[in-house]
Amino acid sequence: MLKQVIGHISLKAFLGLTFLFITTLLISVVYHLPVSWLVSQSNLQEKLSPNIKISSNEGTLWQGSVQLLTPNPVGKISWDLSFWSLITGQVVAQSLWQKEQSHIRSHIQMPLFSDATELNVSEGYGEMSLPLLIKLINNPELNGMPIEGSLRLEDLRLLADLQSEWPSVLTGQLTLNQLSVLGNAFPPITIKPELDSNKITFRVSGQGNAWAISGQVEVFKNRQYNTRLKVTAESEQAMPHWAALLQKQGPLAAVLNDRGRW
Repeated sequence: MLKQVIGHISLKAFLGLTFLFITTLLISVVYHLPVSWLVSQSNLQEKLSPNIKISSNEGTLWQGSVQLLTPNPVGKISWDLSFWSLITGQVVAQSLWQKEQSHIRSHIQMPLFSDATELNVSEGYGEMSLPLLIKLINNPELNGMPIEGSLRLEDLRLLADLQSEWPSVLTGQLTLNQLSVLGNAFPPITIKPELDSNKITFRVSGQGNAWAISGQVEVFKNRQYNTRLKVTAESEQAMPHWAALLQKQGPLAAVLNDRGRW
């Protein structure tokens, strides 16, 4: 009888230790999964736009980074992934995008098991140099133009489909700092986006020394844009000299109307 009890306890202990070993092994394997395993999954590329490619990767599934191409190098994206969010079928991570001196931090959320390709970005903060932004946009009309300065993002919220590359939600505030165009310096310019179906309107406003700039830039889903900006001054002497390049609407006002494709 005693031998049976001892044998029964020994069997339970053996099974318990075996279960503990297997569980620990599985947790260790999952915890150390390399980013290369994630990149190799076919459904990952299906969720991305055909224009986005992953050039290199490092780290683990939980703390890793990838380099992106579109086809030009876009920069490095690093992340810290939340384990508990995976249980609910969501990828939730704190991310950091970096390229040269530019950087943007944000909170990212994506569905894990569904076919949806929706990307939810919130709490976006950071700064990007304007020469780098122009290079990434790759607009022929802007390439090579001597533009300096930086674009600051504050409280950015973006909800977009990765396949269509168009947002369904876009809020926040953008600020152009130390802007210089063709050697002309500008005061800080505030830009606030407004999304309306197939169009994004960027409201522009800035205050100089006895003059102001205002207007909007409309960006359309069909890859067209319209620019309508106006400069007004309190006196002819206060009108900035670069306003002579714009269309005059009198001695105290000048406008810029432009359209094209992006």
